[in-house]
Amino acid sequence: MEQNIQKAGNFLPRVEEPNDFSEVNRNVVSLTAPSSVAAEQYRTLYYRLERMRELKPMKVVAITSAVAGEGKTVTAVNLALASARANPDRRILLIDADLRRSQVAEMLGIRGKPGLCELLTGDAELREVVRRFKSTRLAVIPGGGVAEDSTQLLASARMKELVKWLREGFDEIYIDLPPTLPFADAEILSSQMDGVVLVVRAGMTSSSHVHEALEHLTGASVVGCVLNGADLHATPYLKEYLK
Repeated sequence: MEQNIQKAGNFLPRVEEPNDFSEVNRNVVSLTAPSSVAAEQYRTLYYRLERMRELKPMKVVAITSAVAGEGKTVTAVNLALASARANPDRRILLIDADLRRSQVAEMLGIRGKPGLCELLTGDAELREVVRRFKSTRLAVIPGGGVAEDSTQLLASARMKELVKWLREGFDEIYIDLPPTLPFADAEILSSQMDGVVLVVRAGMTSSSHVHEALEHLTGASVVGCVLNGADLHATPYLKEYLK
């Protein structure tokens, strides 16, 4: 770990940005379709979190789901970008902590290694793994390589130290966690978060999975759920308004 992280600006000048948005996954609508209904929903989610911050400090927010395939990574990426665009003067960080199936780098079209995995194993330093988009000031720590034992890495003292130092260097931190039910990873990390958002996919996630996931997150500060993949026709007014 770095000896000290006094200011995020020490490593923010390291820039890695796609040549054009064709390298960015089309589901990253905060970049690829900022005027779309979907992008507006991510902005709404962000401002709801902002209102919650008026009631209690919430610098580190984690995004998880009950099982894989519910859209937690898409939500984490779009939420972080919505924050960065709404607050150009704030230092915003997105961390891919899903070391079993990291997808943030691929979605954003940036280099995925070295990343969090190499940082936690001691094979890379913090300044080597932090990247950002020049146009937004959003800093990103990708997942890196596949860990042999991601649970052990995420439960390590090194991870706790990293979160502690990053709190000092950034104004807002968004962490993409692994799904809650298959692994202990999310349960371990959630206790270090100021807030946890649970993503639920419409027509896919069973109510029993949702209840079970919330039980696994007992002790964590779950601030709400996001319904992902809902039918656009369910919001006809918004659809017409944004045409």
